[in-house]
Amino acid sequence: MPSKKKVIKAYVSEKEHKVVSTTAKQCSLSVSAFAKAVCLGHEIKSREDQQARRELLKINADLARLGGLLKMWILDDDKHRLDVEKLLKDLRQRQKELCEKVMSL
Repeated sequence: MPSKKKVIKAYVSEKEHKVVSTTAKQCSLSVSAFAKAVCLGHEIKSREDQQARRELLKINADLARLGGLLKMWILDDDKHRLDVEKLLKDLRQRQKELCEKVMSL
């Protein structure tokens, strides 16, 4: 039974083929699937971008835990309250910047 799919050919140099193959591999796609997605204007997300997002989200969670521990410390020790409040403010700012970076990826 013949396939109803059409074939599109493109001639590329050896260097161009290597770039396309490498990029497709980074996106966990075959060259054919990658070329099809690019030609149809689909957004291509590389595996490296996804790993970077996961790492940033882990850092964000660590910052949140650290903030929680600092809040507990404030309740236990009024002597360092101003220092801890300054640290908490810095943590919140860093967390906000981190979230903005994650959303921009």
